[in-house]
This record gives sequence, structure tokens and C-alpha cells, in this order.
Amino acid sequence: MAARLSGEAVLFDLDGTLVDTAADLAASMNHALAGCGLAPVPAGEVRSLVGRGARRMLMRGYKVSAGREADEKELDAALARFLTHYQANIAVESRPFAGVIEMIEGLRADGARIAICTNKREAMARLLIETLGIAPLFDTIVGADTTTAPKPDAAPVLLCMTRLSAERGIFIGDSDTDIKASAAARMPCLMADFGYGPLTLAYQASAVFSDYRAAAELVRVALNLR
Repeated sequence: MAARLSGEAVLFDLDGTLVDTAADLAASMNHALAGCGLAPVPAGEVRSLVGRGARRMLMRGYKVSAGREADEKELDAALARFLTHYQANIAVESRPFAGVIEMIEGLRADGARIAICTNKREAMARLLIETLGIAPLFDTIVGADTTTAPKPDAAPVLLCMTRLSAERGIFIGDSDTDIKASAAARMPCLMADFGYGPLTLAYQASAVFSDYRAAAELVRVALNLR
């Protein structure tokens, strides 16, 4: 019989790993850019801008649209517009990736403790999962502003582990940022190849997966429970 996961922690990145949020992020970013008199960034390009927090995403989006860096005053104004719009439209199109909810339910039934570790602001992360109706699946949420430094720093990962009272765990993400954060926390990681990336460090992950139906078994293997 497979070993149970009692006491083990499974940490999920949010954008591009747990929930496909690109369309709503693109809409809010382009709303903010329009307020600066700038052309929209194609939705397909926004995927590659996600992962380091809203301010960093807007900074990169501004450069794509304007062809130059935004100054701090411009960026502050754009960020305020973005946050207002995104809060009001956080889950118009955003949905969990196929199979992830069933996987989490199975992990919880087997005793695992589940957390979200994201570079989204914590309040926005909570609003998103509450709007999607999946908040009860998670034991804790740590955002970019919850600790002293966001991923790739180890601090958010380690805070998740402390809150979960867990000594061992695994991180599931979709980008080099997640791989670096996991390595800094000395934790194995699995990477989803359908996320937002970039994923140039995939060789450092315990495994890369394309379908959540295969990921639960990879969790066990990475934790030496097979």
C-alpha cells in the first residue's frame, strides 16, 4: 500500500501553476497601460511577463508597449489603476488548471498539508481563490508581501513550512523563480511545463509534468514514498 502523506507539505505556486490567470492579468495590465495612453500588450505575450509580482509585470509591460522604461511616478499610477481593475475583475476568465483540484483533494485525503506560495500579493491571492470557491483546500497562503522578500528568496517557502508545522515538503511551480526558491529552501520541486515560465532551469527540478493526473505520483517519488 502506498505510504500516506501525513505530515508532508505540498506547496503550490499560484499564477501559471494552480490557476490560469493570464487573460485576467492581461486585461487589467492593458487597462492600466491605456490610462497611460499606451497600446495594449497582446494577451499571448503577457504570459511571459507574469511571475515576479504586479509591479514587475507592469514595468515589463510598459517597456513592451512604450519602448522605454516607466519612471517611478508613471509606474505608481499604472499600478494603482491595475490593482483597482484587477480586484474588481479577478476571476472573469481565470480557472484552475485541469486536474489540479482533484489532485489536491487526493493529497489532502492522504494526510498532506497544502499551501499556496505566490509572488501575488497575499490579499489578491486570497481574493482569487475565494472567488473561485477553492479556499477551503488550502491550509495557508503566503504572498509576495507576506514576508521580507518574495521568491526566489527562500523566506516565503520557509514561512509556509512553519505555518504548516511540517518538516518535509515539495514545491510545485512553473518557472525558474520557483526552482530557485525551492533550492534556496532545500526542498525538491516539480515543474508544470504548461505554465508561464521561463523554465530554463527545468533540469534542476525533481521532475517536469504536463498533466496533473501524473503529478500526484511524482510527489510521492520525490518524497521517497515509493
